Amino acid sequence: MKKSPPLTIRHARVIDAVATHASLARAGEHLNTSQSSLSRAIAEAEHTLRHTLFQRGWTGMEPTSQGEVVIAHCRRMASSIEAAQSGLRGSGARVRDLSHYLTWEMLTAADAVRATGSVSAAAEYLGQSQPNVSRALAKLVTAVGRQPFRRTRTGMEATKDAFILCELYNQLLLDVMALPSRLVALSGEVTGRVAIGLLPFSEQAMVMKAFGVMLRRHRHVRLQAVTGSYAALIDGLRQDELDFVLGPLRSPPPYETLEEKRLYSESFAMVVRADHPLASSQPTLALLAKENWIVAPHGTPTRRYFEELLIKQGLTPPAQTCEIVTFSLAEQMILHSDAIGVLTYSKQMRRALREGLKILPIELPESERDIGLTLRKHQPLTIAQKAFVEILTEGRSDWLSE
Repeated sequence: MKKSPPLTIRHARVIDAVATHASLARAGEHLNTSQSSLSRAIAEAEHTLRHTLFQRGWTGMEPTSQGEVVIAHCRRMASSIEAAQSGLRGSGARVRDLSHYLTWEMLTAADAVRATGSVSAAAEYLGQSQPNVSRALAKLVTAVGRQPFRRTRTGMEATKDAFILCELYNQLLLDVMALPSRLVALSGEVTGRVAIGLLPFSEQAMVMKAFGVMLRRHRHVRLQAVTGSYAALIDGLRQDELDFVLGPLRSPPPYETLEEKRLYSESFAMVVRADHPLASSQPTLALLAKENWIVAPHGTPTRRYFEELLIKQGLTPPAQTCEIVTFSLAEQMILHSDAIGVLTYSKQMRRALREGLKILPIELPESERDIGLTLRKHQPLTIAQKAFVEILTEGRSDWLSE
């Protein structure tokens, strides 16, 4: 007895749509169906495959490691259906959206009729009743827009449409029947997600280096790094959309449910482009206060440090500033303007300062700032998350001394 396919063609269509749109709502609009219907289809597929396919993430509905495998096969199936549809239309068939109408029953019936030459023989071959096979063929005729078989004195003769559909059937079966073994193969691998929120700091490259080691050791782990404001990233962390936030620590974090893990320190610096009018002098804070500034947004420790530094000197913080929350973009803005940037640098990055920039020779009090990980307190780390923290912690010394 043949094994039943682990997914229906509708399941594959839904999985592909949800993965593409990262949202049940947007996928529902695309497929012209309700979110509840899509949610049920995903739940059915996960129950059948015995694996979670999607999880809540920064971008919405994100695939798990197992989901990535299933999505790849579903997309191959969608591509095969689209190619068959184009072939049918090219031969003159007024075919409807095959991915919406096709079922395994229709394709199985067509393949059996092509192989046996008649509906009755196909029914016997499949162990079904003749009316069931006839109904499946009638639905296929509706989807294709014409009869894929010609009646002859000896039975049913396959047309070009039938051969296209039968070839599609075999292609889809190859993809869908391979899924269980592919998923079993993952059982011995480290899987899961490591999603990092990146705040502005000078040594962001260490995350990419850690990701590189992760990819070599655990190629089935999903890695994700996103930038944003502290408030947005912390909100994502609290809602389990992110696993860690890496950057300047608040000491203590703003919520009791979070904890911080220090990695190293950076120091504040006032940065200008190398040919800035003030770059070759030793300007006072009073003189600098009159310039344009690139600083972190209100409410951040960097902004607070900048304003308190001026206030303690009896100066009024400038009202007009440029707020940029991405480190590399802030440096880029400094390179293309007369503005002064307030950024933090490690000792290594001070020595390897980006070409075209210069740190002003101003002594800044209490300028050290801890850089590290913020994570949810008391939440057990997955094997993948533990591996990332170990790699990041072990590698930081080497990476910071390169």
